[in-house]
Formats: sequence, structure tokens, C-alpha cells
Amino acid sequence: MGKKEEIEIKEDDYELIPMSPIRRLEKRLERIENLSIPESGTIFKDVLEIVRMNQLIVDELAKSNDALRIEISKLPAKIDELVMNLKELINFIKAAGHQEEREISKEAMAPLLAKLDELVKTNKEASEKNDAMLELLDAMSKRLKSPRPPVMLPGSTSTPLQARPMQKQVKKSLI
Repeated sequence: MGKKEEIEIKEDDYELIPMSPIRRLEKRLERIENLSIPESGTIFKDVLEIVRMNQLIVDELAKSNDALRIEISKLPAKIDELVMNLKELINFIKAAGHQEEREISKEAMAPLLAKLDELVKTNKEASEKNDAMLELLDAMSKRLKSPRPPVMLPGSTSTPLQARPMQKQVKKSLI
């Protein structure tokens, strides 16, 4: 008998439950299902439950409102800090600009100033020439508007100068 034989025993799970509590629960359930009008006690319980829930909501709102007030009260200090930081940044930028301004010497600016002077001189000359041209155009306009007696060309007997088209007259007066 070198080997032990193992016997497998199948066990079924089972419990013994008394039937009287189950029957009582069934009867109670039937009564609850048959009641069409809820009892007045359950209505009060429901109302009380609703009031409790409302109170919890109000408490949560009050807590969140307080937290919000605390956070909002921190804002002015943070805004002041931000304004102070912005002022420091602006001062830093101004200082950098002044330093940059000092570093640019007059010697470095001399070629640029010479070019600017040359441009100003050229612009003055152009302006003077434009003024002279306007005066000339005004004079020509006055000549064209003034009536002239017909002039006969030497060697021609038939066509006076004024009878020719206006364009030819203007070309000759410009020459």
C-alpha cells in the first residue's frame, strides 16, 4: 500500500433557512404594494430629507462663497505686485534706451547727418523748381485766356494765326 488513494468528495452547498421570517417579509411587501396612499409619516420623512439636502447645499454654497471671498481678497495684492513689476520693467527699458543713446557717438552719426543735409538741399531745389514751374504755368494760362487780335503770318494772306487749332498755338507760344 505505497500509494494512498485520495477520495474526492463532492459537497453541495446548502443552508437551512426558517420560512417564517420570509413569509413575514412577503406579507409586509404585499401590504406596501397594496397601499395606494402613502402614509403621513413617510411624507414627513421625505420632506425632512429634502430639507436636510437643501441645508447641505446651502452649507456647501456658503463654504464655496467664503473660499471665493478669500481668493478675491488676495487679488489686490497680486495686482499691486504686477503693477510694481511692470514699472520695474519700464524703468529697465528706459535705462537701456538711455544707455544705447549715450553709446551712439556723433562721429558715427556724421555720415547719416551728411546724407540728411544732402536730401534737405535736394528737396529745397526741387521745391524751388516746382514753384518756378507753377509760376510759368500761371503765366501761360493767363496768356491763353487773354483775347488777341488775329495776326497774319508774313507771306500768307488767307489764314490768320488765331484761326488755327488751339494746340498748334500753344506749341508755338512755348517755343
